[in-house]
Amino acid sequence: MNSIRWMAAIVDRGKGNKAASIFHEHHLEILLAVRGHGTASSAIMDCLGLDEPEKDLVLGIATGTDAHQAMEALKHKMEFDKPGHGIAFSIPLSGISIAASNFLKDWDTSQTQITACAKEDTSMPDSKHYELIATVINTDLSTPVMEAARKAGCHGGTLVKAREIGTDEGKKLFGLTLSQEKAILLILTPVSGKQPILKAICETVLQETGEHAVAFSMPVDEVQGISG
Repeated sequence: MNSIRWMAAIVDRGKGNKAASIFHEHHLEILLAVRGHGTASSAIMDCLGLDEPEKDLVLGIATGTDAHQAMEALKHKMEFDKPGHGIAFSIPLSGISIAASNFLKDWDTSQTQITACAKEDTSMPDSKHYELIATVINTDLSTPVMEAARKAGCHGGTLVKAREIGTDEGKKLFGLTLSQEKAILLILTPVSGKQPILKAICETVLQETGEHAVAFSMPVDEVQGISG
């Protein structure tokens, strides 16, 4: 597990600092802490008298060994093995470029070249194969897109609000009209459920706007916080 991983932890708002401290304890370099929103159905949230659940998204990079140990620490210290306490995942990086001479001095990069390398295939015992689906959508489409994804088998996701820069309102890309206000929808799903969710997302955007959507997925090598 010597190759370098990109790791993310998604927790309730206010618990990001604790997750970040665990990242530090296990030698992950913190890249970013982002505020996001959960995607519990509106019916459930209305029943509980709650607003849309706010989330902290903590991102970092580390060796595969350190990322795995951080996963185990999140499981035990933040009870990720219990439903609703948070989720975490790691993705193997094919290459990395660091503008700091001693940044990787304690890392074994024999399996990950600074410019490029082949993906390391590391099997985790008793783990399912998951993929991360990422979709960039207009903010007003977040509810219908998530509802469609849920009907297609998705159990939940995280929305990260974003703002497009360097473009004019109404610019088109691949025939898709772009606006500045965006949402990034992140969904973890077993590989077997990926295609129905991708299809549901794109069909919903087409139905709602008359335009096509672009969603992409990437393999995840380890997860915590998801059962079943």
